[in-house]
Amino acid sequence: MREEKGNKNKYDLISISPYFPPRVGGLETMVFTLLKELSEKDIRCLAMFSSDETFTKEEDGFTKISFNPISLFENTYPIFGLPFFFKTMKIIQDNPDARIIIHSRHFTNSLIAHFVCNLLSHPYTVIEHNAGRVYMKSKFATKAINWLDRHIFGYVLSGAQEIVAVSKTGKRWVNRNFNIEKERISVIYNSFDLDTSSLKVQEKENIVVWASKWIKVKNPQVVLKSYIEIANKYPDWLFMLIGSGSALDYEHLDLPKNIRVIEQFLKHEDFLSLLEKSKIYINSSFSEGLAIANLEAIAMGNIPVLSDAPSNKEIAREIDTEEFVFKRNNIKALSKKIGAAIKKSDDTDYLENISTRSQEVFSKEKMVEKYYKKLLPDHRRNEKLEKISIIIPVYNEERTVSQIIGKVKRLKFPKKIKKEIIIVNDASTDKSMIFINKATKNPPDDTEFVVLENKRNKGKSGAVKKGVLASTGDLVVVQDADLEYDPRDLVRFVKTFLADPHLDIIYGNRFNKGNTFLNMVHNLGNRFITFVSNSFSRPKGFTSQDVSTCYKMVRGDIMRAIFKSLETTTNFGMEPEMTAKLSRYRKIGGEKLNSRDLDIYYKPRGLSAGKKIRWFKHGFEIFWEILYFNNTDFIVEEYYEGKKIKRKF
Repeated sequence: MREEKGNKNKYDLISISPYFPPRVGGLETMVFTLLKELSEKDIRCLAMFSSDETFTKEEDGFTKISFNPISLFENTYPIFGLPFFFKTMKIIQDNPDARIIIHSRHFTNSLIAHFVCNLLSHPYTVIEHNAGRVYMKSKFATKAINWLDRHIFGYVLSGAQEIVAVSKTGKRWVNRNFNIEKERISVIYNSFDLDTSSLKVQEKENIVVWASKWIKVKNPQVVLKSYIEIANKYPDWLFMLIGSGSALDYEHLDLPKNIRVIEQFLKHEDFLSLLEKSKIYINSSFSEGLAIANLEAIAMGNIPVLSDAPSNKEIAREIDTEEFVFKRNNIKALSKKIGAAIKKSDDTDYLENISTRSQEVFSKEKMVEKYYKKLLPDHRRNEKLEKISIIIPVYNEERTVSQIIGKVKRLKFPKKIKKEIIIVNDASTDKSMIFINKATKNPPDDTEFVVLENKRNKGKSGAVKKGVLASTGDLVVVQDADLEYDPRDLVRFVKTFLADPHLDIIYGNRFNKGNTFLNMVHNLGNRFITFVSNSFSRPKGFTSQDVSTCYKMVRGDIMRAIFKSLETTTNFGMEPEMTAKLSRYRKIGGEKLNSRDLDIYYKPRGLSAGKKIRWFKHGFEIFWEILYFNNTDFIVEEYYEGKKIKRKF
């Protein structure tokens, strides 16, 4: 087990993308929005990207590291080199628990990051923004680039722990083109960060907008030809074509006065201001991811006239605007759809409806929450940590049960975390139940009592199992009904969990300088059992300083999954079985559980005071159960993404 305190990683999430704002683009906007929103949840984010300068700075709530590599294909494809490799290597080494996100597989920094992660055995996630093949000026170049994409950059996808496509179309394309199993690909729609509260569709102007890079795949030339075909038919409309690049030829043309070609990229805020005025937005791409500009335009009350690129059609289906989808690279089809959109644009109710629908389907809050849940489940569960379940098994503890219940119910946990105190009376033959009933009256506001009874004695293991399976807490721990342990240590345990979101288990260590073991047999017996247990669990990456400690605080869902499979029927067999199974259990992604030892108070009682363990009897039972449960497969039942699943270990 690790003994360091707190989370030593500087970053929780590292994002690797080709570009970043202020550069304008859908990918850039999505990455910025995601990091900014996650940073507001106290997630320590790092963005690594390329720009016109090299820098490292803190801005917008997170760290930015920019590289200045050479760039090809009209400044659309940065070539990252050794500086990026060495920097990435150092950062990932220094942040072993950080989640790595690679945005799109087909960039050189994606390939380098894949190589570094493989070298360091560090898992990563790919967010794939594309949903189709790459288009170049020549057929030969297109074929060559797509061959490289499939056979070289495809390794970025195949090596990923998980893949997130930004559209259902993208999921199908990744599955077919790269032979990636559908089960490995999830879908989270892109979104946008817009305030449309001041939008007034009644005040919109007769403007049609196309805005993007002037490159082959975006197909600006077909839009210009369509504009020329219909401009004179609609003289009171302004047809705008905005961007920069070499794939638009217009200088030699005598354009109608109501066609305006603007050869520059607009700043994002200027682009949004234009969309607030315009009524129609065009996307003519041959191939497209889930274009954020489309979503922003619709949210700003623009009718989307989109090419039949699969992701564009997906947007149209979701927003119910399929009547305005046109066949790619078809001038007449585009002209016809623009005309239909112009006629529809006077219907302000329609404009308001598609704006509302866009914000509902492609909600920023939905996108961020889904990524938060998927990429940072440990942090999310800490944010949702609201209740701790404390299981108190009781068998003939009339002398101490009232005191221990009183101590536990007076505990105050940070963040106003509530207590669920589950008391299991294991068929006591003394007055324990009378004292339990008295002690559980009038609970504090932050405390809920649950009292369970066994009709016949099932031993400590059976009593604890009943309590754990009845629990609902985000953390679960067992508290003996005697006074050997100090419940105040549990507050320190919870604080440690809150400080380290990756932590799954804390074992309390009784073998520290502050405690004294008067019974030599008890002392040596515990140490021997710990030694034997560790000899089996150490190869699995799990050791403890005190296997038989009562204080084992575990994340609630893991604790309940383990106890559903609990087999032991002996009085103290729970301890070795629980440790053996926790050491072998793996999270859905294959990671072992993160655990830690913390020193605790311990004042052992003697046999005359009610101590129940007899080492010459129970010690041999525990020894054989360590051997059995470390060498026997077990099955856990748990829920994953709302579905009940079974896994074998």
